[in-house]
Amino acid sequence: MFDRESKKPKDVEAWLLGMKKFFDLHDYIVNMKGRIDIFSLKGKASIGWKDMKRVRGIKIEELSWHDFKRLLRKKYLS
Repeated sequence: MFDRESKKPKDVEAWLLGMKKFFDLHDYIVNMKGRIDIFSLKGKASIGWKDMKRVRGIKIEELSWHDFKRLLRKKYLS
């Protein structure tokens, strides 16, 4: 789970690496990975995602793992 409580860039990258390892073990279709990422958000990260989705008009059913990583990095690592 990712909750955004830590402001350290290495924690964001560590969470993304953990999700990549999880996806390497499972054979999910591309857009299912984005949905699982969203499910793995909690607390402030979940609220932040809800706001970002609304503002950017993101369609969850079209969200890929690559797009999710890019959005998360832009939000927390820029």
